[in-house]
Amino acid sequence: MTASYFSNALIAAFEAPDPRDAVDRIKDVVARELEETDSRAIIKKTEFFNHSFAPDLVLSWPGENKRFVFLKSDTRPDVLREDVDAVRKHNPIVFALDRMEGYSATRGRSLEAPQPKGDDTLVADSRGMEVLIKSRHEDPVVALASSAVLQGGRGLLTEVEAQAMASSISAGFSGAQNLDAESTGDAVARIMGHFDTRRTSRLLRFLSAVWVGSGGSPTNFPGEQDVAGDLDSAALEFLLNLPPIEDSEFWRRIGRSLALDSIARLNLKRNSENLQFLVESNLDALYARACRIVRRDPELGDEDASSFRWILDRGMLCLKGPRSAAYFASRVDDLKLEVDSGDGITLQELLRRAESHGVPISELELATPTRTVSYATVNRDDVSHDEELLELSRTFSSTALVQSAVATLMGSRPLVCDFLTRTGKGRTTSKFPLGVLAPVALSLLTDLSAREQEKLQDAVRLYLPQQTPGLFEVEDLERGEEIMRLSGGSDESGSWFL
Repeated sequence: MTASYFSNALIAAFEAPDPRDAVDRIKDVVARELEETDSRAIIKKTEFFNHSFAPDLVLSWPGENKRFVFLKSDTRPDVLREDVDAVRKHNPIVFALDRMEGYSATRGRSLEAPQPKGDDTLVADSRGMEVLIKSRHEDPVVALASSAVLQGGRGLLTEVEAQAMASSISAGFSGAQNLDAESTGDAVARIMGHFDTRRTSRLLRFLSAVWVGSGGSPTNFPGEQDVAGDLDSAALEFLLNLPPIEDSEFWRRIGRSLALDSIARLNLKRNSENLQFLVESNLDALYARACRIVRRDPELGDEDASSFRWILDRGMLCLKGPRSAAYFASRVDDLKLEVDSGDGITLQELLRRAESHGVPISELELATPTRTVSYATVNRDDVSHDEELLELSRTFSSTALVQSAVATLMGSRPLVCDFLTRTGKGRTTSKFPLGVLAPVALSLLTDLSAREQEKLQDAVRLYLPQQTPGLFEVEDLERGEEIMRLSGGSDESGSWFL
């Protein structure tokens, strides 16, 4: 596609002999150009054309406000300025069907003058949009800006302005990666001048996240300091679809404020290496309440038949293994996949799995075709070594199977494991970091081989449990240190002891 493809297509559309056909063709060309600028936009044509107050096209996005598009064929500066003034209150896109010459979106001010606050009108022509389309294919980061332009762009977007915007934002992204304050600051200024408040906030959060992820301090970010908040989905998808960035600290900084749901709803390439880095670097910060495990057969082209990989599937984060896949969600109701029904497991098998992985079992339910028995201690402590439980199991027939069990994780959080549905869920409001939930759920609810266990541990190798002591633990430590200071006792390494 050449740089003047849509401009030439508009000229051809105007030359259609039937005026009604010409209008349809003009709208089709503009709609295709807008779709190329932002593929997520839903474009609806109206029955009007070149009307003073009624839009020609209506743009919409899921979860976003609609935006009117007014097509204008007369681009003489005075005429176009009057047309723009008539519709400014809608904060629309005024799309000039011919190249704009000598027009200023700021009502006679110079092109460098700031647009009045609260006026989010965008005046653009076909060549300006074509520059963004071409630039987004050459440099993916510009795709973020081109999507934001349709949703909340403001000011003037001619060919010159679009080139300046694309190059500035591209340089700003590279600058944020390299902690270059000058180029990042130039991009910040460009964004603040050409986008509404909402899109400005999103783009600055993106640059700020890259800046901090690259090791910069939030206080040294060259722009507004109030840019806290999660990355929007488009910005996060862009980062994850980039070539691999093998820097766990970068992804750890990017992911600290992300929630499981914000990752699960992304639209990514199937094999995103950066998704691996993001999840693996934040196994302590991404929490889930429920998981479900289904059997799977190895697929043709699997990179490693025994490996575990993080993928997005059916709107959920999934850890795909050689013979099973574990799906994670914030709520049980969000596990939108069919149950892979089982019959339960023997008590001996449960105890073997629990013992092998050091998981305490606080209660369980045994069942035969005619009887069901629940077993738990008064204090809900580990029952896996109770002689009474073993004796009870001997009195049952060989058909007795464990249907469910409760594992105690992280000291006190109960995980209910249902072996009939291979589903694990936190009791009451209990949630678990993925670094804990993934290996425990897969180890208890499935029968992993030694090789699979090794690969599973490799998938969660970067999990670092929170080491910060709680309030009462801090108070106990402080009291202990004060006692040791008064008694004068210490061990050879200099630490206090009783």
